Amino acid sequence: MDSYEVQLASYPDDAVEAKDFFVTTAEVPPLGEGQVLVRLRRLGLNAGMANRIGGPDTAYGPGISIGDVPASDGVVEVLESRSDAFSTGDLAVRKSPWRGVDVADSNELRPIAALEEGVALEAHLTVLGHVGFTAYTGMMRFGSVDAQDTVYISGAAGGVGSCAVQFAKAVGATVIGSAGTPAKVQLLKELGADTAFNYHDGGALDLLRAAAPDGIDLFYDNVGGEQLEAALESLRFRGRIVICGAASQYGKAGERRGPANYMAMIHQQLTMRGFDVTNNEDLRHDFETDATRWLKAGKVRSVHTILDGFEKIPEAFAALLSGGNTGRMIVNCEH
Repeated sequence: MDSYEVQLASYPDDAVEAKDFFVTTAEVPPLGEGQVLVRLRRLGLNAGMANRIGGPDTAYGPGISIGDVPASDGVVEVLESRSDAFSTGDLAVRKSPWRGVDVADSNELRPIAALEEGVALEAHLTVLGHVGFTAYTGMMRFGSVDAQDTVYISGAAGGVGSCAVQFAKAVGATVIGSAGTPAKVQLLKELGADTAFNYHDGGALDLLRAAAPDGIDLFYDNVGGEQLEAALESLRFRGRIVICGAASQYGKAGERRGPANYMAMIHQQLTMRGFDVTNNEDLRHDFETDATRWLKAGKVRSVHTILDGFEKIPEAFAALLSGGNTGRMIVNCEH
């Protein structure tokens, strides 16, 4: 049996472009004992993967070299099974190579419920999926968010950011979000943000001070750079910073910028903490319980951008890195 896969064709000269990848045929190996044959139905894309192109292995996955097939989380359907754990037609989430049909060891799959009323497949890649778990882990475990907090979230209209906004609101916090277009700012307000602003409308510090004149307690950072420096100036005494991502610094190699005003951490007694969501699986049950309850109660919803067609994966990934998405960038691989 043949399938299709996406391989890295060339290292980017600067920003990642669709032409840096190509779609080609791939032979599907025979199914072994304990394995399943799966079809990719939805693929969720992660901006942080760009950091591994031509780079080293990380906790999130191996470095990506020319000819490699990247992988990110996807919803798959079991077509054939030689495992007692799965039957034909079952749905699961998997760290999926960018391949239409593939063979996987059954322990690579995490089963999900069949299509529930009001729960679309996309939700398993957003509020119920990896980006939701990332937002929840950073916000709850490392941010220790509570109802008395004023929380600022950068990149708030992205996949993780839009979940972080909704989870912080679900526990009663006051939420401020930044995004890059008027439409995304409007979305943040629809998601419950108390204040939202377009970071193109002025200096980051001026915009944040206008949004939070009395300061903030928690900064959930997906962007880095100027946004991080603004937050360092705005955090109240013993405020907290959770570093989830640094989208403004991806792909910049030697031009990456750290916070010049990090010494504000001394006199304000601030804490800054990065985290690796893959080392927090013990929190998954709490996440799934809370997120499912909030979803069914209408407190949170899936926020995503969908491109139809497996062949659109390179285009979708490049668009994600240039800000061409609202919420999680997802490819519908059934078209």
